[in-house]
Amino acid sequence: MAIFWYILIAYISIFIHEIGHYSSAYFFGVKATDVITGMGFKIISFKTKYTTFTFNIIPGGGVTIYPQSQELKLSRYKQFIILGSGVTFNYLAAILATTFYFETSLLNGFMAFNEMIFNFIQTLFTLFSFNDMVTPQVGMTDSLELIANQFTTIKFILFIFIFMNLLLFLFNLLPIPFFDGGQMVSLYTDPLLYKIGISAKQLNLIKTSINQLVGILLITIACLPIINEIHLYLTQNHLSTQVMIKWALIIIGTILIKRLLTSIIQHFKLNK
Repeated sequence: MAIFWYILIAYISIFIHEIGHYSSAYFFGVKATDVITGMGFKIISFKTKYTTFTFNIIPGGGVTIYPQSQELKLSRYKQFIILGSGVTFNYLAAILATTFYFETSLLNGFMAFNEMIFNFIQTLFTLFSFNDMVTPQVGMTDSLELIANQFTTIKFILFIFIFMNLLLFLFNLLPIPFFDGGQMVSLYTDPLLYKIGISAKQLNLIKTSINQLVGILLITIACLPIINEIHLYLTQNHLSTQVMIKWALIIIGTILIKRLLTSIIQHFKLNK
């Protein structure tokens, strides 16, 4: 049950982040065409007058898409606000959750959450080794269950919600081109780089290379604990090779059937 709450809260937190971008853009007259939460296969989507909201199967990121013609008309200041609104919504949501968690005033919740940010950053540099992060002795599911057993359900939900929004707030502020922080920096550094002779094509190549390197690093870091989790599960439950092959074939078959059905549907749409 703990892993269910973790996944659900991850979805909600990412959606809050994207709603931050969507709301500020709407305020400045830019209507987003799509707000996408998660990656992979689509679970559900719904459409408003201007925007399609889509929820995908893996709660690992999101994106808000605007008509480029509208976005380019905005001043750098307004674009900066739109880019920063995602983390702002995560920050405010976390403060509110912290207030409920400690059953205190909003001011005390604000102070407590900022102390959490400081402690979290300090902990990253002092407590965990790289080996502990990628190959923990306790699996993610077991870790969540251990945390869940120490709280009531409401306290556990609030705890995970605060933690998830804290992560989204901090990591999206990193000055990496792929993240909001990098895009916010680029608004002001790109014109300066153009002035010293770097072309738009060269700059895009540099940004793409950085994004690819960071993407590979993040995927590797994300996959190692998952592989470790699967390894722990298989060794603890002693699944036979035959059973593992059967489930692998089921997963592969499901993916192939999904792709086949998608191709058939697209074929009929094109030939209407």
